[in-house]
Amino acid sequence: MNQSHVSCRDMYECSCPELDQLVDICLQSGAVGSRLTGAGWGGCTVSMVPNDKLDSFLSNVRESYYKTDARRAALETQSLFVTKPGGGAAVLLEV
Repeated sequence: MNQSHVSCRDMYECSCPELDQLVDICLQSGAVGSRLTGAGWGGCTVSMVPNDKLDSFLSNVRESYYKTDARRAALETQSLFVTKPGGGAAVLLEV
């Protein structure tokens, strides 16, 4: 994930300073991987965080990224959330 973000930022130039800052904050807050996702250029990040670090991760990201800017703070509740990976795509074959 981390190398993917570096590639998007450096080779494809589809990141922006705010996304780079958020990825750095996520990694410093306990994520084992973090990268931009979606369209880039002000889009979103996705981070892999161990369950035992989740509470402190959310708190640190909230304080370090969202609470430092009034515009970001207004978007926090719809922007900072937890999800779990799903099973992914599957092909069902009838027999």
